[in-house]
Amino acid sequence: MAIHDISCVGRCSLTVALPIISSIGIECSVLPTAVLSTHTGGFKGFTYRDLTEDIAPIEEHWKSLGITYDAFYTGFLGSYEQIYLVKSLIDELSNDNTTVYVDPVMGDVGKLYTVFDSEFPKGMRKLCEKADVLMPNLTELCFMLEMEYKEGPYSWEYIESVLKEAEVFGLKKIVITGISFEKGKVGAVFKDYETGIIGQVMRDAIEGYFHGTGDVFGSALVGSLESGLSLKDSVRIAVDFTVGSIKRTASSGADVRYGVDFEEGLGEYVRQVRTVSQGITFEKVTADMQISRVAGLAARIWPEYWTNKLKEGQTEYMVDKFQSFKAISQSISDGYEYYILKSGDQDFGYTGIHKEKDRIFISKIYFDKEYRGLGLSTKVFEMIREKALNEGLHKAYLTVKRDNPALEVYLHTGFVIIDSVDTDIGNGYEMNDYILEWSF
Repeated sequence: MAIHDISCVGRCSLTVALPIISSIGIECSVLPTAVLSTHTGGFKGFTYRDLTEDIAPIEEHWKSLGITYDAFYTGFLGSYEQIYLVKSLIDELSNDNTTVYVDPVMGDVGKLYTVFDSEFPKGMRKLCEKADVLMPNLTELCFMLEMEYKEGPYSWEYIESVLKEAEVFGLKKIVITGISFEKGKVGAVFKDYETGIIGQVMRDAIEGYFHGTGDVFGSALVGSLESGLSLKDSVRIAVDFTVGSIKRTASSGADVRYGVDFEEGLGEYVRQVRTVSQGITFEKVTADMQISRVAGLAARIWPEYWTNKLKEGQTEYMVDKFQSFKAISQSISDGYEYYILKSGDQDFGYTGIHKEKDRIFISKIYFDKEYRGLGLSTKVFEMIREKALNEGLHKAYLTVKRDNPALEVYLHTGFVIIDSVDTDIGNGYEMNDYILEWSF
């Protein structure tokens, strides 16, 4: 149940929440709190019809039908009365597994929106105390906690203190949007109070003000969490979906009053949610047909990945020398294990490993472009770690080109640089690598 206003023109509120949440196969019912001819950002003379008096009768009708909801997602509420009506709705129409998501839309950059008085945050706090997942910006959180709002960039210690203060709501999870730790970067921080997991997702800031982005982010987050994804994966997907929507709008030169172009990104959003929710299947390569599939993946992925990173002709040379059918067959004969990485029925990458005396050598990890940045490499490393431990080994290592962007991923996983090596691979080509080791 998405509880927001409807702006007939301008992408925000229910005209954002309904299509995004529905796109991943979740049935999304709606309760409009008001109907506007346009949203209020940048438009003048818009019409506004308050639907407060309709909420209680709607609730009574649903109760008579025995309807309950697995989740509630609340956004802009225009009055104290609506806050208490929504609280009643949640109390009366929840079931044993209901999750309550609250986006306490009230203000930004240290100020309340002009339609709210200084007492409104106290009422909103009562609703937030019913939330399982809270999605405020820092302004809204500071008003409800009666904390002084500070301008960013912020220190991590300050944000940790705010997350600690937010424990008074009795939440399961919180995501604070619009956080910056350094100039030119902005994103969201999150904490799962049940597991203690805390983190951040930061992206390059885009100049300008874009209407409706909070609704895009919140709806994408709710859809991901309701699909069973972790908080970390859900925040990352929601941030990237929102950033992509902003980028498309900025590059097109569209009138920003009408909101951001989220529609074109829905297909990618759905694919990412489904990929992460399905996880990875590891298909061990033993037969010739499987070897051919790995060689085909290499022939497809390597030229795309290594474009402008290697000397002219080097990619083709390396694929032929190291990742052709013949080369992979020989590697398997020499004791290497190859695994095709699958999401559902789709091959999207592969990995190759080799057991050595005291550690596992990770020879190859490659993903198709559209599967990178989804946190899937963590699943591969978990598989490799488990195999190593089953063999009584507690280390793994790999080589990575010294200017390879993937270096940051490995270091974040827990690998450390232990050496540097330059290797002549023939035909006048050389690989300049770090050797990274991972202990567990």
